[in-house]
Amino acid sequence: MSNKIEELKENLPKECCSFCAHLSLEGPDKDYKYNIKCIMLDSLPKSNKYCEYFQPEYSNLTSDNLDDLYTEFLEACVRVNYKDYLKSIHWQIFKDYVLSQNNHTCSICGCKDNIDVHHTNKNLGRETLNDVIVACSKCIPKL
Repeated sequence: MSNKIEELKENLPKECCSFCAHLSLEGPDKDYKYNIKCIMLDSLPKSNKYCEYFQPEYSNLTSDNLDDLYTEFLEACVRVNYKDYLKSIHWQIFKDYVLSQNNHTCSICGCKDNIDVHHTNKNLGRETLNDVIVACSKCIPKL
């Protein structure tokens, strides 16, 4: 790991509302943003200090743990039944993103009826816009 990352991690505040056990997470909303707030004060957490209700959140996760978890997630995506993968929250969020980026329009004929997102490459769990296409039911056979 680079020294700059280690220095950044060292300089992060350890005791502020952003590291509190009293945070709730809602989302994503239609713009793929999350709402994080303090459940004690019903407000945004303070990012540089903590309030009277501060209780440290100790997850004991390291960056190596996060790398391992992501690798396990990607391996699971490869092993999972394709129909089950299409039901995953990861795919649903990505699919909504692709549809909005494509203005809910078929990439082939331009219609807006009976469209869906289809894989062109099987990079399950790490898809990009280049790995999928938006197509209507009439154009699917053309793929």
